[in-house]
Amino acid sequence: MDTTRAAPSAPALPEEPAILHPGPFPWWMRGGHLETILASTLPLPTAPFEATCHVVEVEPGTAVETWWSSPPAADRGSVLIVHGLGGSAQRPHNIALASEALRRGWHTVRVNLRNHGGTEGLASTLFAAVQTDDIGAVLAEMEARRLPRPYAVLGVSLGANMSLRYAALEGSASRADAVVALNPAVDFFAIEREINRPSNTLYRLNFVLGLCRMLNAIRAVRPEPGPPASLRTIHSIREFDHHFTAPASGFPDVDAYYEAAGAAPLLDRLRVPALLLTARNDPFIPPALIARHHRTAEGRVQVALADRGGHVGYRTRDASGRPRFWAATPTLDWLEDTLPR
Repeated sequence: MDTTRAAPSAPALPEEPAILHPGPFPWWMRGGHLETILASTLPLPTAPFEATCHVVEVEPGTAVETWWSSPPAADRGSVLIVHGLGGSAQRPHNIALASEALRRGWHTVRVNLRNHGGTEGLASTLFAAVQTDDIGAVLAEMEARRLPRPYAVLGVSLGANMSLRYAALEGSASRADAVVALNPAVDFFAIEREINRPSNTLYRLNFVLGLCRMLNAIRAVRPEPGPPASLRTIHSIREFDHHFTAPASGFPDVDAYYEAAGAAPLLDRLRVPALLLTARNDPFIPPALIARHHRTAEGRVQVALADRGGHVGYRTRDASGRPRFWAATPTLDWLEDTLPR
């Protein structure tokens, strides 16, 4: 296998973000809320593929679970897929991303971040968005197992923020040769304001419920300080982070944690190309929040705005009418245009 590291490229970019037009959508799936909610609950048909589980130590006493798959032919490179808050390696859009990458000859690794995907017993700490060194540890394991280069990190939502943060903090030492960030949650303060709007109550409650369930699953394995974790006591993501995430990560308060965790102030430090793809009708990540970063990092950052898709929805139909995860196509197209063989 070729393990030679590809040189980062910074192609000339247009002055404004590209506008993409996903589709066709089912006639009944209209608006950012439906495109988000239904896409996250309905299954996506994908070609079956095999995956092997490897547990990767990220720090003493803590490991993450990873799922490795090889393409039937070719060694185009390797993709690490990083899920979002409350997600897992098994979410339909992550399976669809891996399926498309495998079809094109890319090796794929899907990670379950700390405490996600039923891995509470593998970690000695709570999950936090500042744990971006975990991405570096998985990439180092990919190197050790001689997966072919180039390496791309493909993150979704909070995982997209973590992927960008990892590459930005590492600078020229980044083990990733490129980053793709789908609907990236790059500014925790801005997204907190959006998700607390009355129109986004369902998302807020869903995230809080998921975080409380995760914490209670951890408490079934080991003690974890703090108040009872339920919707009766925790009413927002910020409250959860105030009681649990920030103190467990060594921050004096939740604002300090949010300041450290967001990738937005760090993007100019990127030394590898990055694509930020989001939807204009994302219910809680404003497109302007992402569009402002187009051409940053000396032109290494490219932003593309889909005119529909919700928050990591993008559930469209192919030529035969079968559901598909539309974002997988522009994601892999960009990687193959950007990274040399």
